[in-house]
Amino acid sequence: MSSAFFNGHVNTQIPGSMKYLLLLIVIGIVSCDPTPREDFAFMGYAPVYATGQSATAISNEAIRSTTHPGKIYAYGSYLFQVEQNEGIHIIDNSNLQQAKKISFLKIPGCSELAIRNNYLYSNNLNDLIVFDLSNLTAPQLVNRLENAFPQFSQSYPPFSGVYFECPDPSKGVVIAWEQKSLSSAKCRR
Repeated sequence: MSSAFFNGHVNTQIPGSMKYLLLLIVIGIVSCDPTPREDFAFMGYAPVYATGQSATAISNEAIRSTTHPGKIYAYGSYLFQVEQNEGIHIIDNSNLQQAKKISFLKIPGCSELAIRNNYLYSNNLNDLIVFDLSNLTAPQLVNRLENAFPQFSQSYPPFSGVYFECPDPSKGVVIAWEQKSLSSAKCRR
């Protein structure tokens, strides 16, 4: 043994390359992400499914409250607000003191919108859909371009660092994610 050890001193200098190795080991240990145990509940995300025709079913509905607000688009004296993954609120904004919802356009998987020349463009999951806005209380679907957005994926929630139930394609198409208490979730993003 060295005499430094016997004199009550220990050489604490660590070579440079060894410092980086120790740092990587510590980071690896701290960032370990064990799979949650199945004997307790925790908050995570569960997929909301639609099957076949219901995933592409578009309808005009009565007004409803906004719960998952998204983008807002102003067109003339109207506002169009995305309800994430559910559709578009149509709002009469001609009286700036009292904006008033006039209808709701149900569009599963809706996340985007644009308007040009009295036509509303939106997405219905991977499809591009076009509505004629001549009657704002009941816009008419006039065109659908299937699979226009092939990169649109609902295979995981739009959040990072969360646990979620792995999607099961046999249950249908994932059109949204809802936060809820989970007892088992094998997936993490």
